[in-house]
Amino acid sequence: MDPPADLDGAELARLLRETIGGRAVDNGGPRAPLRMSPNTAKRWTPRRSSQSGQARGGRAAATSASDGGGGITFSFTFSSRHVFVLAILVGAVALLLLVDAKTESALEEGAEAGTAVEVHHNLTELRSGENAKLLEQGGAANDAKGGSGAGKATMGFHDASPENIYGANRYYKPKGLGYATRPVGGLHPIYMADAGAGGKPNEGDFAFDDEYELSPYADKRLKMTDEERTTEQEEWAKKLQHIREKYGYWDFEDDYREKNKKDRPAVNWATVGEKKADYDPLLGEIDKDDFPKGAWQTDDKYVAKFVVEGKKLVQRMLDAIYDEYGMEDETKKAALGLEGSGGKMLGGKFVVAWMHESSFDALAKKLLNAMITNNHFYVTLGGHSAAAGHGNNFGQSYMMEFQRLMEPVFDRLGMVLVSANRAQGGMGTLQSALAGNGIYGDNDVVLWDSSMTEKDGRLQDIFWRMALLSGRRVPVLFDLGGGKAALEAIHEESGAHVGGVMSNTQYPKYKNTEFDFTLAEHKYNAVCWTDRVDVEPADQNAGYGGQASWHPGNFVHQWTARKISIVMLHALDKALDLWEKAASADGNPLDGKHWHLQAEEEKIRAKLQKVNATDTKCGELFPSIARFCTVAMKGAGEWAPRHDPDHSSIRSIAKPAPNGYTPAHLNDGEQLYPGRDPHVPSQRVPKGEVDVATIARSLPPRSKKKRRRLLAEERRQSAIAHSPVGDQYAVGRERRVEESKITPGQGWASENHPAGFCDGTSNAICYREKTNHCVLSGHNDARGVMKGDALSGWLVLNFKDMKEGIVMARMEPWHKHNSNARTEGWTAVNNGEDEGRRMLKGGQPLHESFTFEVAVNGVTQYKHNTTQFNDHCVNPGYNLVICVLWDDALALKNEKQDVEFAMRITGDGGRAALLGMTQIYWA
Repeated sequence: MDPPADLDGAELARLLRETIGGRAVDNGGPRAPLRMSPNTAKRWTPRRSSQSGQARGGRAAATSASDGGGGITFSFTFSSRHVFVLAILVGAVALLLLVDAKTESALEEGAEAGTAVEVHHNLTELRSGENAKLLEQGGAANDAKGGSGAGKATMGFHDASPENIYGANRYYKPKGLGYATRPVGGLHPIYMADAGAGGKPNEGDFAFDDEYELSPYADKRLKMTDEERTTEQEEWAKKLQHIREKYGYWDFEDDYREKNKKDRPAVNWATVGEKKADYDPLLGEIDKDDFPKGAWQTDDKYVAKFVVEGKKLVQRMLDAIYDEYGMEDETKKAALGLEGSGGKMLGGKFVVAWMHESSFDALAKKLLNAMITNNHFYVTLGGHSAAAGHGNNFGQSYMMEFQRLMEPVFDRLGMVLVSANRAQGGMGTLQSALAGNGIYGDNDVVLWDSSMTEKDGRLQDIFWRMALLSGRRVPVLFDLGGGKAALEAIHEESGAHVGGVMSNTQYPKYKNTEFDFTLAEHKYNAVCWTDRVDVEPADQNAGYGGQASWHPGNFVHQWTARKISIVMLHALDKALDLWEKAASADGNPLDGKHWHLQAEEEKIRAKLQKVNATDTKCGELFPSIARFCTVAMKGAGEWAPRHDPDHSSIRSIAKPAPNGYTPAHLNDGEQLYPGRDPHVPSQRVPKGEVDVATIARSLPPRSKKKRRRLLAEERRQSAIAHSPVGDQYAVGRERRVEESKITPGQGWASENHPAGFCDGTSNAICYREKTNHCVLSGHNDARGVMKGDALSGWLVLNFKDMKEGIVMARMEPWHKHNSNARTEGWTAVNNGEDEGRRMLKGGQPLHESFTFEVAVNGVTQYKHNTTQFNDHCVNPGYNLVICVLWDDALALKNEKQDVEFAMRITGDGGRAALLGMTQIYWA
């Protein structure tokens, strides 16, 4: 239908805005009609609901009168001009009803769509093509008119993000400070408000957010009868109501949009301080006057209510943990021990942790900073097999249990918690620590738990130093046992903020369930698989590996997670107290003296940089290149887990050969299935016992919950992955260097890296190969290796922002000769595709005859034989061979430069002259 001649685009846009809450756009003409396939229209016929028709996000919803037969009747008479407007309005209302039916009813018992998969496919069609374009225009117009900068956000920073048990959590929120360094890939939280056209969704991600009252144990992927599922859902609803009545729920709403008919202004952290000479958009340390008028940080009433709700949230979490373990009220007050400057342990008879008071204050201030800036908060563990959680499912390890408890707490408080378990079995931490933030990532809190494999205090010293010297923040350091002496030494030397978790063990105090926690058969309850209706894996192991006597079981991991959570909850409580007192004295927004961190943290880092490196424990272990002990190292590797695995591998920084070849990952198995795993019914909290994770997620009953309409739009995860802002923290992206005479070879390749996205977080999708006989294990622990031999040619790596002239690597010189699968069948360098010398037929090369050659920016630096190569390597611990590949303090003139670093193996060894490399480090 063409529009009447007397109705221009501006008037049509105005009418649409009045109908759908200001989301239409003045685009100079009418919009195209909504397109929907017959199948989708049939499956998604709107139906009446007893719920309020008010749209989510404060948008006004159209109402209608219903006749006795269930139809919708409009008994009005219109001119031709009004008929056209009415057609547009009806289309808009229909779309709103369709989306509302999706978000409110799709998973209710008796929903017309049969399975979650059908729901997903139906809604994907609604979010595609012309339909998505229509709905995207409103948010784009808001930005163009100088709106909040929040894109198409329909939530406030402190609304509860609905948790999706099928895929990634969705954050329909404005961009906080942490957006620029957010995790990308796997099933990490994504920002729908910044989605871009034409991209792909997260792997296995569903196109809707779950109703939070849906039981994860009624998951439609689990094998259950309809009767069992109905019973489960009914019991779950009763459980949620009991939690609300006993512990309360998050009850915070912002009425700004309702009152002002627009999104609340939000800080644009990338540009807000661009006129300041020293402003860092990744730290966001702005002044009071820099906050835009109307931003939530400036609203006294908003902040006061938020602080009250925040303190209630923290207290109910503490109460839940104490109730779970049967602690008395007097014990609750002494659950956190603080060690003062005099060395006296404070607290009562039951202590979960120790911290210097100044360190505890610093942790609280760090949390206050993250709350004010809506930042991501990173907590990362380095350690050995027990810390990794071997013997248990990965999700049962204490870092993942901590994430499960605390993620919704951080979400309600306006932050995004990212906890990572990057421990590795059979090893310590040195091989990852030497990479600085390249493998462990940027962190706010770093934990060490490797006492079985790193008793040497010198190794511990390197872990702490590298954590403090690298990254955009200086983290708070925690010892999980066995590292306190080295940690205290770092504290004394630099003023670093430190603490530790005590080694005591407690078990839950069940009131309605008989369970003997001391029985050996109750130590573990890990499983390799739980029956699903949508996936049939290969034969799965009946038992579960790694359950050694020295590995803790799931209840010990659970208690460790509770101890870390208690520390964090007390620190959050103090941060909220500080906020309340500062706001009462100075008003909002808070003055920077209350939450700025950079100046204080840089003092710690400066002290570490100025010490005599040879006098440190680190320098004692590496006397020939001690100077690396005082600088920020970078690195990449082939082991897993790793921060940002797609951009932190050695492969990711390799320069392509002339034919386009870059070192490949061989034997990459196909994933059996994508997406988040269902909850395991056999691992749930027994009926009638305290369920702390569910208490953390407590929200108002659905009928009382403020409705938010989730914008139907194309999901554009691929566009996010290629965001120019996000690229700032990718390791070693290729930059142009001066034209080099070095030609990259074609014979280097990586082996034994697991399939999937293995970053050590709860959103990893790792080790799900079809041949895996314990698919549900979830562990990310793997030992990939980059192999090259005398036929491989040059391995050329691009190092970004080098300054110190240091290159080191963990090498594996013990691999079996002729084991580089990439060069199998080759008889010449690069398989004869360059000027490499051919081997003589019949020759039997010896590995010891190889020559190792290094070039920097196209200029050869040296050629070492076996003896010379070994002379530049040290063995600082078990399974560790760390080699110095380049050490030239004057080469770069102490100026940041992009460097092309090349290495190759030459000589008569051919395929037998082989070397493996797992991590490489530079500064």
